Amino acid sequence: MFATHNLTVLYMEKDSEIRARGTQLMQNNGLRVFHTDNTAQGCDLFRMHEIDIALIDLELPDQSGLNFIRCLREKEVFTPVIITTDHADKETLLAAINLDITRYLIKPCKKEDLTEALQSAIKKVVNCHPLTFTHLHNGFTYDPINKTVNTMDGTYVQLSKKEYLLIELLLRNRHQIVSYDAIEMLVWQESMMSMDALRTLVRGIRKKTYNDVVSNHNGIGYKINA
Repeated sequence: MFATHNLTVLYMEKDSEIRARGTQLMQNNGLRVFHTDNTAQGCDLFRMHEIDIALIDLELPDQSGLNFIRCLREKEVFTPVIITTDHADKETLLAAINLDITRYLIKPCKKEDLTEALQSAIKKVVNCHPLTFTHLHNGFTYDPINKTVNTMDGTYVQLSKKEYLLIELLLRNRHQIVSYDAIEMLVWQESMMSMDALRTLVRGIRKKTYNDVVSNHNGIGYKINA
């Protein structure tokens, strides 16, 4: 399962069989998918729904997928985009890079390549949601600029990188439990996480704040109490 946090994908693909397989893969991994084979309906879906990630075939029947992405960027829509194409050429690749594309996949896409591309897009979505100065409980506040926890008397405690990454991940998802898989992907990033290491990290945060700042939901993940 992806660490999806209820994310939604717009999947635009001309081939109905490829579209069906891709949709099934994403849905099986917890993503909500809206799919179409044309840019006109894609525009309607963007207007009607909050789209977190777009997966777009460049060779759509009614219009170039690249033109569709260009229109999004001109409207200051910076949704992470993964593009797929039947063939690669330098000119198209350069144009895609200039439109801030997350990944460029050649069809037929391998399952592992698509999975990796989606994971990269998910990281971008989660990490781009800005945090503001946040009030916790017991008079504590979190300062996302200085990465500190502050108290009412004006003192502050500096957080380590993993501590503030976990705090920010939980705050961005404060109304739900964040899975262990999500924590490993977004806090440990490229390294492996053990449950002992996670418990040690949480103990450190509690010591710097208050005991029930973060609660463990056995077998599922953690949730912040703020």
